[in-house]
Amino acid sequence: MLRLPRFNYPITRDVHWRVEPLAYSLAFLAIALLIPLNYALTGYEIVPATSSDYNYVPNHWYYRFAPRPKPGSHCDPHTFTIGDSFVTNNNILVYQLTDVLGTAASTVDYKGTPLQDCDVLSMSAISDARFRASTIAAAIACTDETGFPVIFSTSFVSSWFLPGSTSGLRLDSTIGNLVSPSDLALNVSSVLFAAGKDLFTYVNSMYNDTRVAQLSVSTGSGTGASGYPPWWCSVTNSSVNATCETAIPQIPLGLALVLDANGGFLSNDLDLTGIPGNYTLAITNAMQVLLAAVRIDLGNILPTNMFVNRSLELIDATIASTFTADQSLVSELYATLSATDTPAAEEANQFGPITFGDAEKSPSHIDVGYQCRMEQQKSAGSILVAVSVATLTFFKTGWAAFLLILTFLAKRAHPEATVGCTVCAGNESLEARVRELEHRLSLSGSAPNLGTLGKEG
Repeated sequence: MLRLPRFNYPITRDVHWRVEPLAYSLAFLAIALLIPLNYALTGYEIVPATSSDYNYVPNHWYYRFAPRPKPGSHCDPHTFTIGDSFVTNNNILVYQLTDVLGTAASTVDYKGTPLQDCDVLSMSAISDARFRASTIAAAIACTDETGFPVIFSTSFVSSWFLPGSTSGLRLDSTIGNLVSPSDLALNVSSVLFAAGKDLFTYVNSMYNDTRVAQLSVSTGSGTGASGYPPWWCSVTNSSVNATCETAIPQIPLGLALVLDANGGFLSNDLDLTGIPGNYTLAITNAMQVLLAAVRIDLGNILPTNMFVNRSLELIDATIASTFTADQSLVSELYATLSATDTPAAEEANQFGPITFGDAEKSPSHIDVGYQCRMEQQKSAGSILVAVSVATLTFFKTGWAAFLLILTFLAKRAHPEATVGCTVCAGNESLEARVRELEHRLSLSGSAPNLGTLGKEG
């Protein structure tokens, strides 16, 4: 016959030591510590979110007692692909990624690195008298020291016929207006527009005199150190040009392309004959302005920057006031920067020279969103359930371990406490054998009383 196992229970003994006050006090203390610990461990959930700071670190109350996470451990880098557009945190010019240095890859990860080893690598200017438009463009390079070795470009278009193209600043693509323009952006925009207008005015005069319709000029290689252009002056520039912070940028010009009204080729030589005045002055004026604008946007604040320093001495050394000996072609840009009494100057200088505090004189970073894992507090009900379950689990585990250790120590200290149990178990086994023997004898016809067997010895 199948027999089911019997239920049993352990025989207990009191511990001889008076440990109850200490044990229960420690138990209550453990619960008091486990509740906030489990609140920190289970009261928050990880949710995906976007942050403009790659080095985002959560600032929860429990980090006062625990090590804080490392910056950048909660966010993924932003991956740029060649052709992507972006702006810096100064939000002045729009840039487009054109190349990744040192690799054939078309993508590069950006981790919020300051653009402190970046500066203008080359510039170009194009003006067309037929379309009444001028474009000033620059290519900017960032060296390996930034951790973001790339080349990106920007351009500023001054046009009187193309609506929505009057600025190289951050534009709304639907209506051609500035997106929340700051005083800084408007200041830079007005000066760049004056530079483009000067260039167009000069080319227009060339068109009237010599039928030159389009002029394109780019910067030359120059004699800069280590392959850099002579004006190179990044924030950490001591290894390239230690004196650039106080020197006026020198911009050598290279190839020129001149077209007639029908698009025919006229010349590719900078030394153009039959041109009134010195057209290169209008070109370098525009390039000086764009160079200064890019550096402001990169957070490279130099004392020789015309947007920061409007002293007449600096303006005279940087910007040409006229392009012809008879002063028949004067620079509106010069009038704008020197604050002479012209409507353009009043408009451009309504904000005055740009001023920066010490905290703002730091390299810019690209204004982009990063996918981050942020810790968000759960609802009250979820917190209650999670903390209760975790606290009970931790406490029961600790309490069981405490009882096991206490039992082990008690048995070692008082081994005689287990003797009674062994004797009882032996007596129960003997009495069971006596009852079985009596039953067998009764079946055989004799029934002696063996109930005292074993008790009499």
